[in-house]
Amino acid sequence: MIFFDIDGTLIDHASASAAASLVFFDKYPGAIPFRREQFPAAWEDILNKHFNRFCRGELSLWEQRRARMREVFGAPEMSDEQADSRYYGFVCEYEKLTRAYDDVPRCLEKLAGLPMGVISNGPRDQQIGKLKRAGLLRYFSVMVYSEDMGIGKPSPGIFLEACRKAGEPPESCTYIGDNVDADVIPSRALGMKGIHLSRRGSSPTDPPSISSLDELGSVLN
Repeated sequence: MIFFDIDGTLIDHASASAAASLVFFDKYPGAIPFRREQFPAAWEDILNKHFNRFCRGELSLWEQRRARMREVFGAPEMSDEQADSRYYGFVCEYEKLTRAYDDVPRCLEKLAGLPMGVISNGPRDQQIGKLKRAGLLRYFSVMVYSEDMGIGKPSPGIFLEACRKAGEPPESCTYIGDNVDADVIPSRALGMKGIHLSRRGSSPTDPPSISSLDELGSVLN
């Protein structure tokens, strides 16, 4: 079974998030305590900070979204209703902007016929929507999301659940992801073949590592 991460591996989350964060910033002139040119990086740092708390089981999915909004606006007193409304404002822009990387359709079409799945920390409905809009959903027979598990990568449980659903032991499964700590190290620790996709062209991990999914066929066997 060949498993893929979604954001940063199949779907270009970073570009969509950066562009949507600027649209979001412009909706609230003077209310967000960052300079506009700094905001995409600050937004991503705040997103990752609270989302990682969710992945560790410290917050619910909605609690981390609200914590993110309160920190972005520097407003710890913000109500749940206001935080939820502002989150929806961002996510509507973000979802319109998500796209698959150019190498993804080529890669998946070459692998068509092999069993494939996804293991993702992202919210189930949002991630399924990304795959569907990109025309990729049809390739995957097994999908495991942290939202359903109550904990996310790098917890071994989410990888083991994916292998269980696939009916395969970890040693018979491959996992491709862009994050060394969340994807590569934990999957390899379980005996999976963890492949690091480093789209920037350099990898701090031992092989196998690739810089494009066009190279995946050369390291699968």
